[in-house]
Amino acid sequence: MELPKRRARDCCPNSRKRIKYKEMNLKHLKIKLPKTWQESSRLGNENQLSIRINHISPLANMDHKAFQDESIPSSSDKVIITKIGISRFGSAPLKDFYRGMKMFILSGFAPPELNVEWLEKLWKGMTKTPGFERPGESDLSADISIARHPTKEIAQQSFKNMALMPTKGFDVPVPGGVQIPGMSKNTTMTGLLESDVFEKHISEGYMSKKQLEEIRSAIGEVQKGMPKVKEDFAKSGVKFKEVKYLGYRAICIEANNPVPKPKSSSPAKKIGGGTGMGTGGGGYTVLDPLPKKSQPYQEKIISYQAILVENFIIIGSLLWSVDSLPSGSTSCYSLSETKEKVHFSEGIKFIDIVPLVSNIAKEGYLYKEEVEKIIKEVIAVISG
Repeated sequence: MELPKRRARDCCPNSRKRIKYKEMNLKHLKIKLPKTWQESSRLGNENQLSIRINHISPLANMDHKAFQDESIPSSSDKVIITKIGISRFGSAPLKDFYRGMKMFILSGFAPPELNVEWLEKLWKGMTKTPGFERPGESDLSADISIARHPTKEIAQQSFKNMALMPTKGFDVPVPGGVQIPGMSKNTTMTGLLESDVFEKHISEGYMSKKQLEEIRSAIGEVQKGMPKVKEDFAKSGVKFKEVKYLGYRAICIEANNPVPKPKSSSPAKKIGGGTGMGTGGGGYTVLDPLPKKSQPYQEKIISYQAILVENFIIIGSLLWSVDSLPSGSTSCYSLSETKEKVHFSEGIKFIDIVPLVSNIAKEGYLYKEEVEKIIKEVIAVISG
């Protein structure tokens, strides 16, 4: 629902605050993104804005041979040099899907309906659909949306309704109260639409009697199903809660972790490179083991749905998965830095060129703190 435009008489007489209001036209909102992110599209007006952003995978422009073990020419038959393939971290860039599908189609093993023409059409839809544009170099595409409400009170009630509506449907307070003579300000949205006063004072000139009845019928069907929805949520352990996130009020979905708590925290020993062949000359493990960091088991999974900042509400898919993303300090193998490890076996000198131990923030992978940095940037801009 589009928010009403602010009227001139609503502006504060203080000139500095009037300038601040002009600067806060959401249509022209500027967000500084980290270098591994890019904006692909935006849609909105001065009161509502949705921005589509993409994380560019560090794997996107790498030679695929870097992930395979490779024999390096040696000047002596007594020296064997092997470049160990890099172990990837995280999701592959989208264009790897396209590349893999095309190879599958050209191999002749694909079903007849999966042809190059079909793939090109699918690829165009995945990357060029207006409002959902996504470059092939990305491994994540998400949106972040901001809505400005006329007052803090209306924003607060709209925010609260986000936690109430999943189990109460339209039986929630009308944000800002009902400004109709003869009706209580505490009337719910269902009560408002069902009232004769609404039909007489509001619907006339905006919708026909038939349209109003269709809306009432649809809402009635939703409300009939709410007891079952509430029961299902209770059985599954899913809760909509208000919490604090980044110092602000937030709505989140909290659910039980479907993965059972592990009996042992001992990680599997990692050997070899990207192909699993990197055991080095002489059959020994050549990759330096990644540092072991104990990760506490999370009994609950959290998905943030909305953040309230003064009279602004921030929503969008960027919020949903942030709590499940790995920390930037998570260990991985470097994509560019290497070292040599030497080993002797039966008179043969084995030289293995191996990737150094690094972390996902340094290598440019997707990580939690960077996503939170974007959210903090949005909060900082809209809060002045």
